[in-house]
Amino acid sequence: MSFDTLAPHYRWMESVLAGPLLQQCRTRYLGHLAAARNVLVLGPGRSRFAAAMLTAAPDARLTLVDSSHEMLEHLGRDLRDGGAAMGRVTLVHADAREWTPSSAPFDTIATHFFLDCFAPVDLAALVARVAQWSIPGTRWLVSDFRMPAAGWRRHRALAIHALMYAFFRATTGIAACAVTPPDAYLARARFRLVQRQLSNLGLLHADLWVRSTTSSAGAGRGIVE
Repeated sequence: MSFDTLAPHYRWMESVLAGPLLQQCRTRYLGHLAAARNVLVLGPGRSRFAAAMLTAAPDARLTLVDSSHEMLEHLGRDLRDGGAAMGRVTLVHADAREWTPSSAPFDTIATHFFLDCFAPVDLAALVARVAQWSIPGTRWLVSDFRMPAAGWRRHRALAIHALMYAFFRATTGIAACAVTPPDAYLARARFRLVQRQLSNLGLLHADLWVRSTTSSAGAGRGIVE
């Protein structure tokens, strides 16, 4: 799996195909993170989340892990050009399924439009692995595509998902051929869904999960669309 060939085009592709929608999902819960100190972002690509996170949490240090060297090169350049405090940023070229952090535990984890790249078996293993780097109270932000339950919205999503996965499987070699909801894996890792925001007619969701101190993950506050 490599996103190197897409790195130079990622920003304009997102702007043309999705406008501000994906960034709105990524930044939905930044208001909850002002006190964050040690933040892990997996698969940051060239998104503007890192820059927004640095502003929202002035004392936070960010570890940005991406398997694409080209994405990291462009992301670093984007951050520097934007005047980001690079002394608070660590760029790591690694596969999250194999990488081991030296700065864990993290009080904040972010996976934006990243978990949908993995087939169910790999996703289950990845969530379990990353959860080991958290502590009670750790916040995990998840933004991703989803499949509405029924009706014309579901049919619309099926068509969009089919085009999306055909493109990314051909250009990057991702293993997934459909979105696998990570909810069961996060709950198994003792994370509790606190809030979920749906957008774009149910095609997108932005979640805030929190690591629980108990063995079971309770229900969230509800879904907002």
